[in-house]
Amino acid sequence: MFSHVDPISTLKLGIAYLALSLWALVNGPAAWAADLRPDEIVTVLPKDAIPAILSPSFEEGNRVSWLGGKDLVVGVEIGGDSRAYPVPTLSRHEIVNDKVGGIPIAVTW
Repeated sequence: MFSHVDPISTLKLGIAYLALSLWALVNGPAAWAADLRPDEIVTVLPKDAIPAILSPSFEEGNRVSWLGGKDLVVGVEIGGDSRAYPVPTLSRHEIVNDKVGGIPIAVTW
């Protein structure tokens, strides 16, 4: 799928996965014993109440006046094609369907 794999990133991902697995092993029994009451779960919004962005539009980063330098974005780069999805926008829509580098992706928040 990708043209190259960064061995350092792969190692970091493996270490993160191992750490999460160990945490789940140690803390798992407490989580399983949680008192969950499905009849008390409150649904605030109906199904499909938060619209997905199906055809996103983009501006050059240096031309965007509404996005500050410290604002968070979710960044994606595939095959030299890059996108930045602002977290405030993702918080309102929760999912963006897009193509990056010719590959269909779903950006979720």
